[in-house]
Amino acid sequence: MKKDTPRYVVRLRGVLYFKRRGWPTLRFQHQDMGAQFHAEYARILNGTAPQPKAFIVKGLIGSYYKSQKFEGLKPRTQADYRKFLIRLENNAGGIAVREIRRKHVIAWRDQLAKSDGPHYANYFVRVLRILFSYAIDIDELPPSENPAKGVSEVKYQKQKPKPWPKNLIEAARVAREYDDRTRLLFELLYCTGQRIGDVLAMQWTDIRGNALYVSQNKTGAQLVIPMTDDLQECLRRAERSGETILTAQGKVTPWAYRGAADAMMKLRKEIGAEAHNIHAIRHTVASEIGEAGDDADVMSITGHTTSAMVRHYAGQARQKARAEKVQKGRK
Repeated sequence: MKKDTPRYVVRLRGVLYFKRRGWPTLRFQHQDMGAQFHAEYARILNGTAPQPKAFIVKGLIGSYYKSQKFEGLKPRTQADYRKFLIRLENNAGGIAVREIRRKHVIAWRDQLAKSDGPHYANYFVRVLRILFSYAIDIDELPPSENPAKGVSEVKYQKQKPKPWPKNLIEAARVAREYDDRTRLLFELLYCTGQRIGDVLAMQWTDIRGNALYVSQNKTGAQLVIPMTDDLQECLRRAERSGETILTAQGKVTPWAYRGAADAMMKLRKEIGAEAHNIHAIRHTVASEIGEAGDDADVMSITGHTTSAMVRHYAGQARQKARAEKVQKGRK
C-alpha cells in the first residue's frame, strides 16, 4: 500500500510524528496534513540537523568489557585491566573518545608516575593502548589515531625481589605468631614456587597422592609437583572447610589476596624479612633449583616457558655458585 504521509512522517496510533534517524522524534502540532502541517514540516526539514552523539570513554569501556578481546583474557588479566579502566572511567568517563589526544595520555602517564609510581603509570599506558586499539576495531577512531600508540614508558630502576635466605626460611617455620593457615600458605608457596594467585586457587581435589596438580592461570601450564614433607605435614593439620585449600577466616570462600598478603606481612615483620616479599619466594625456589639444575629442572617446578625467564629468576644464584666453584679451584 502506498504511504499516505510525506518522507520521515509516520502515523503512530493515529498521531503524526516526524521520525528521522539521528534526529529527535517530534509530534506535529497540526495533525490535519493541511497547509499549516506542510509549513511545519518544511520548518523541521530546513532546520539544522542535530550533531551525532559523541561516543564517550565510559561507553567504550563498557563495550570493551563485552568484546571477545576482553572475554578471551585470563581472569587475572581481566582483573588487572579493570583496576585501570575503572580509574579511567571515574576521571574521564564523560569525555568523547575522539577528543583524547596523545598529549592527554602523556599528561596522565606523568601524573600517575608521581602519584602511584612508574610501574603503575607504564601499565596504565599499555591498557590505554589496548583500549584505543579496540576503539579502532569498532570504527570509533580512525586506524592511525590511537593516542596511546608510541607513547614511551617512564624509565626507572627496577628492583628485583630479593630471594629468601635459608635462615629466614627456617625462621618463618618457627615464628611465634604463626597460625596454621599462614604456615600452610608459606609452605605452598615455597614447595611449589607458584604465583600467589595460583596458590590461593589451589583446591583439595588438586592433591593426588603425594603430588599437587597445578594449572597456572597466567600461562595455562599444567604441572605435577611432588610435595615436600613440610607441606604434607601442614596439610594433615589443616582444617578442610571449603573447596580451596586456603579459605577466608571462619568461612568456606577462597582466601583473598589482600588477607593473605597481610598475613605474610605480619610474619615478615616478626622475622625481619620485610625486604623479601611474597613473589620473592618464587625467585627463591627458582634460584635453589637453578644452582644445581638446568633450565628444564627449573621449568618443571615453576612453569616458566622460556630460558630467558629462568635466567631472570635463577641467573644470579647460578653465577654465584659458579664463582664459588672457580674460587675454590684457585686455591
